[in-house]
Amino acid sequence: MRQSAWRRAWTVLVSAVGLGVIAGLVWWHMATPGQWEMRDVGLSLTEEASRGQFQVIVVFTLIGVIAALAWSVVLSLLFGESGWQLVVAIMAGSVLAAIVAWQVGAFVGPPPVETAVGLQIGDTVPDELMIDSASPFLAWPIAALVGVLLVSWGRGREPVSYERDTDATTAPVIDSKT
Repeated sequence: MRQSAWRRAWTVLVSAVGLGVIAGLVWWHMATPGQWEMRDVGLSLTEEASRGQFQVIVVFTLIGVIAALAWSVVLSLLFGESGWQLVVAIMAGSVLAAIVAWQVGAFVGPPPVETAVGLQIGDTVPDELMIDSASPFLAWPIAALVGVLLVSWGRGREPVSYERDTDATTAPVIDSKT
């Protein structure tokens, strides 16, 4: 592999990790997790508060789609001549960014509800930032692929011309004696 190819690979890798860290912090800042309420029977999550669990996943997905799309457009504009290798690197990088964002958000976000101690009746505890399905993680590489395709289509390519040889001397000979 050429030196410039290694440099591009490191750029994609480092920028994916950076994208994941930033996206994770944005997710933590923008997400509003459900609130558990201490009742006489223990912690309870009301239907109203359970919307926060869904909102956390939606925010993660939207941040991921926007971030992966923008990131892939920038990389495609910078390294568009890399061909299919760039597509593979961007797809892998977007999955890495999603995992990093999830881990950063979970790390800086609220701790698990089970760790809350000393609660009185009526106290509320925020739920942790968690993703419980694969779909939000799949949205990142799909958005990244869309970004690559948009740049690729926007750039266009020179049309390939296929010249046809019309010289009769090069036409195949069919032997009719059989």
